[in-house]
Amino acid sequence: MSADNKFLTLKWEDIENAVAAISEKIIESNFNPNVVVGILRGGWIPARIFADFLGIKDIGAIEIKFYKGIEEKMERPVITQPLVLDIRNKNVLLVDDVADSGKSLQTALSAINFYGPKNLKTVSLYVKPWSVIIPDYYYGETDKWIVFPWEKRETIEALVQAEYKIISRATIDVEKISKEFSDKLGLSYEEVKRIITLIISERSFFNPETIH
Repeated sequence: MSADNKFLTLKWEDIENAVAAISEKIIESNFNPNVVVGILRGGWIPARIFADFLGIKDIGAIEIKFYKGIEEKMERPVITQPLVLDIRNKNVLLVDDVADSGKSLQTALSAINFYGPKNLKTVSLYVKPWSVIIPDYYYGETDKWIVFPWEKRETIEALVQAEYKIISRATIDVEKISKEFSDKLGLSYEEVKRIITLIISERSFFNPETIH
C-alpha cells in the first residue's frame, strides 16, 4: 500500500535503517560522542535509538515549544525544559527527528553550547529544503509531511480536524474516513480505524455544545 504523494509514512524498520546509516556516518567522521541529547518531543525516541546503536549510556533531553507573545504575529521557540545532564567537556550528539523550519534545532544548539560541551554535533533523520539549519548528519531530505511511527494518532487527528471539522459523533462515518486516510497515509485500514475510534471516544475532541 503506497501513501499519498503528500506524505512520507515511515515504519519502525525505516527509522532503524536511518539511524544505522547515520551512525555509520558518525563513526566514519571520527566523531565519538559520549552523550546524546534528544529534543523533546520528536527527537527523544531517535535519540534513544542512537544511544543504543552507538553504545552511549548518558542520555539527556531538552524541550522546546513555540509560543506567541502578546501582540506578536510570529511564533518563537521557548525552552520549556532545560537540560539537567552534565555535558561539560563532553562530546555531545544533539538529536531531532526532522529539521522542518529548523528553529527548534537552532535554538537547542545555541542553548546546549552554554553548558560547555567539548564538541557538539547535530543530527536529524530528515531535513526539509526550507530549514534554516542543516544538521551535521542526516539521512534524507524531503518536502513531504512526514508521519513518524510515534505520531500516527497526532497526524490522523490533525487530518480529521482539518478536512472534516467534525463537531458531533452523529456526523462521523468511521469506515469511510478510515478507508480514505488508510489510502492517503499508506497505513492499514484496521490501524487507522482503531485510532479514529480512540479519537472520537474522547469527549474533549468535540464541541461540548454539540455532542450527541
